[in-house]
Amino acid sequence: MLQVCIRVRPLLKHEKNAQWFVNKNNINSQNKSFTFDQVECETRTQTLYNKIAKQNVKKALNGYHTTIMCYGQTTSGKTFTTLGTHDNPGILPCALRDVFLDDNVKCSIQYVQIYNEVIDDLLDPKCTSLQIMNDQKWGTTLQLKQIPVNSFDQAIQLLNEGEERRIYRETQIHDKSSRSHTIFRIFIENGSRYSCLNIVDLAGSERVSSENDINHETGYINKSLLALTNVINQLTDQKQQHISYRDSKLTRLLQNSLGGNSITVLICCISPGNNTQTLSTLQFAQRAKIVKNTPIVNGEKQTQEFQDQQFQSSCYSNFNIFTYVQSLQQSNKSSFQTLLKLEQKYQNKYSELLQQYYKELSKFTINEQDLQDTISTLGRNIVIQLEEMKQSISDTNNEDSQYKLLIWGSGQDGRLGLGDEKTCKIPQEINNYKFSQVSCGFHHTLAICNGFIYAWGRGQKGQLGLGNYETILTPKKIENLRKATQIACGWQHSLAICDGNLYSWGCGDDGQLGNGDCQSINQPIAIQEDVESIYAGHSQSGFMKEGMLYTFGNNQDGRCMIDSLGILTEPEQVPLNDIKSVSLGVSHMGVVTNDGCVYMAGTSIDGQLGTFSTDDEVATWFTQLDKFNSSNRASQIQCGDAFTLVLNTKGIIYAFGKGSFKRLGLPTTDNIYEPTPLPIQGDMIVAGCRHACTITKNGQAYMWGFNFHNQLGLGQDDLDQEPILLKINNIKQISLGYFHSAALVSK
Repeated sequence: MLQVCIRVRPLLKHEKNAQWFVNKNNINSQNKSFTFDQVECETRTQTLYNKIAKQNVKKALNGYHTTIMCYGQTTSGKTFTTLGTHDNPGILPCALRDVFLDDNVKCSIQYVQIYNEVIDDLLDPKCTSLQIMNDQKWGTTLQLKQIPVNSFDQAIQLLNEGEERRIYRETQIHDKSSRSHTIFRIFIENGSRYSCLNIVDLAGSERVSSENDINHETGYINKSLLALTNVINQLTDQKQQHISYRDSKLTRLLQNSLGGNSITVLICCISPGNNTQTLSTLQFAQRAKIVKNTPIVNGEKQTQEFQDQQFQSSCYSNFNIFTYVQSLQQSNKSSFQTLLKLEQKYQNKYSELLQQYYKELSKFTINEQDLQDTISTLGRNIVIQLEEMKQSISDTNNEDSQYKLLIWGSGQDGRLGLGDEKTCKIPQEINNYKFSQVSCGFHHTLAICNGFIYAWGRGQKGQLGLGNYETILTPKKIENLRKATQIACGWQHSLAICDGNLYSWGCGDDGQLGNGDCQSINQPIAIQEDVESIYAGHSQSGFMKEGMLYTFGNNQDGRCMIDSLGILTEPEQVPLNDIKSVSLGVSHMGVVTNDGCVYMAGTSIDGQLGTFSTDDEVATWFTQLDKFNSSNRASQIQCGDAFTLVLNTKGIIYAFGKGSFKRLGLPTTDNIYEPTPLPIQGDMIVAGCRHACTITKNGQAYMWGFNFHNQLGLGQDDLDQEPILLKINNIKQISLGYFHSAALVSK
């Protein structure tokens, strides 16, 4: 099926009243109603791209012909959606950025316009009246040279040159209306696979006016759009045998995208203030969404028998999760019921992985070497995920996964749990307990012992979850929570996963509890089921569920990576897939995806988003860092108070953001506006508010940053430090708060 998205622009100044209204995925007027899978209202283009286009651009890089087309009336926002602005880039610049993140592909481009049924080259004014031809490799194409392009900057330069030659004109309803259809074609070759990515900006339909209709432009535009409508109608009519692609240069050139070998995304832009034209666009979209395409991977063919043999061989060599779990059944451990539940979850996941594995292999029509490379990559992915499952079960079953807890820093409000409010310059053990996890907030601490959560420290906002607002100097059990597997402390709120369910409590002033209001609560409440992981920032929260990231809380500056700025009292889905690492800081957040890319959101004044800005008010709800890509893959991210750390797959640590107190781990205290490598490497990174650390593979840790409250645990009063070795061995986990720190260590 064609993928159809409706984008509703805001009302313009001259439009007094809305005639169409959006309710989730429904669009309604007084007497009409339409339902679509994707409806975006006042959404930034970057969000739109991530939701509906990004994954399809990735498919284009893997050999699928792909078309992304913007359709709608004049002034509905098609060209804005396609091109965007410098601060809010459109679909085309975003797609080019992602294409050139892959260093292995070879690209060439064409940029053409169809004006009055004549196809002209926008990159060479001498090439006009181009002829359409059939090519064995690329399908329906043009008698036009492809221009090789080696970088994103080069592609953008050519795009800008083409835009200068594109025909725009002032009309009755638009001061700068595009009078031609444009197609930006990116020809991609990746090994033996190849594809064509088309980004299409259609001219808008409007009423014909002889007064301003130069060269009968409007008539030609409407005629070609009518031809497009007819083709869509014919493709959805099962009785129709002839499809009239040749009625227009537009439909002829896009023949492959309409019912053929292509993934096609149709973005229909509408105005809420125009009844007739919007109705026409929605009717077109409703018909288009049932058109069936037949996309395949383009490349050299390979027999299905060979694919099956390779698939079966790889499956047999993979780790058998079921055998492992069955071996645990021989033990008499009381935790076996928990293991059975985990086993079922992982068995389902394993089945999904194998099904996905087979599905992907069955699509490939490539040569033997490429197929073997693909099998190897998919096989590694399965093994990695299954080993993570194995470790999760092993940790649940392992009696030795309870460790002694060392804690240090400011003891005010009892946040160290040692029975008093004294400061500890060096790590001190909390006696009589062994813990499996610890989390430090600003003024309080949580830890898990035998599936129970213990809390201590300041409780004036209810963040201890003990049903009161008292300060507690020693660990105290939260009685109504059982089977805890994860905890997270924010500024004055707390999160936990117990028996798969997400609980929140504490300060709710900014909606960070996710329960639909801004009230503080002094005991845990359940807000979500079947949650996989949780994250707590200063006044925002997040969780993973079914592979997707959801955030809520203070989003005034976009720090929740949601484009609806303000207070989010309920979870909203972040427009990213394949997420590997997440961290929420004080006024920003970061995400690492499985392909090694890094995405940032929130306030950027101090450089914590990896970008430079001189605007004191600047906030960016979503940006991607060019530093991290397929050649330099990130594996983990940590966000603190106005600074960020990123760890890559080679153990290199990058820092950027505010430099005061040497929180970046660099010799300077200046702000750093782009990722800069540290002089040390590590296996894991942890960020507190103004101090940080890295844990090495041998269980040691290097600490750096703000040390006014002795939160570095060095036994000395130096106010700030570059990376220095902490005198603790066998470290399993470290958590850093604002004024204190904690570590779990084995014997």
